[in-house]
Amino acid sequence: REEMERMLHLVDGKVPDTLRKCFSEGEKVNYEKFRNWLLLNKDAFTFSRWLLSGGVYVTLTDDSDTPTFYQTLAGVTHLEESDIIDLEKRYWLLKAQSRTGRFDLETFGPLVSPPIRPSLSEGLFNAFDENRDNHIDFKEISCGLSACCRGPLAERQKFCFKVFDVDRDGVLSRTELRDMVVALLEVWKDNRTDDIPELHTDLSDIVENILNAHDTTKMGHLTLEDYQIWSVKNVLANEFLNLLFQVCHIVLGLRPATPEEEGQII
Repeated sequence: REEMERMLHLVDGKVPDTLRKCFSEGEKVNYEKFRNWLLLNKDAFTFSRWLLSGGVYVTLTDDSDTPTFYQTLAGVTHLEESDIIDLEKRYWLLKAQSRTGRFDLETFGPLVSPPIRPSLSEGLFNAFDENRDNHIDFKEISCGLSACCRGPLAERQKFCFKVFDVDRDGVLSRTELRDMVVALLEVWKDNRTDDIPELHTDLSDIVENILNAHDTTKMGHLTLEDYQIWSVKNVLANEFLNLLFQVCHIVLGLRPATPEEEGQII
């Protein structure tokens, strides 16, 4: 009560008589009682009149010129506002399954694996987790889905590169390339029945062939640009991209942009 009276003296120079009713049962009141009193006495003091009484027409910004969150996100991705609104609903449904309340790897892994191999689940999670805080927020999943499914081919392959770049140093080392090839061959065998030469080639030879043809720095690794050039015409890389495309739509909730995309997913 003393704090309230002191504040009113400073602001209005007086204490309204109605305040006695608010503190009729003691020197302190809880939130509910104060709220009920204030709603019945909207004109009790200057601040309450400004906040609660009708006829307040002053606004600090022009809402019509302020982009919404969805408009802002649509402006920096290849997604439409309607896509983002639908994605948000799906995101909160998926996040609700988390034990920790965060969309972390523990939550993400079982959602995508299967069909994504467990060996790739963490890499896929990291590709979404741009700020490396060990959980995927809504902006990250929107930007990731945009890059993986709606961007130009170079941008989509850049997303795949992040999946395989385990240590996030911007290049694929010989070890990372070996793990990548193993994973891509597994993806092919899981989803395709047609034969390709890589199925009958020694793993080390596949890795060396990739490096010999595409390692422009001659340092025993692939840069992002090297990977993009290799992946454009490689059936293994493109099959993995197709798998990610389906997972992003079916599991993570991205809506197909065209009837052709819908047919590809089905």
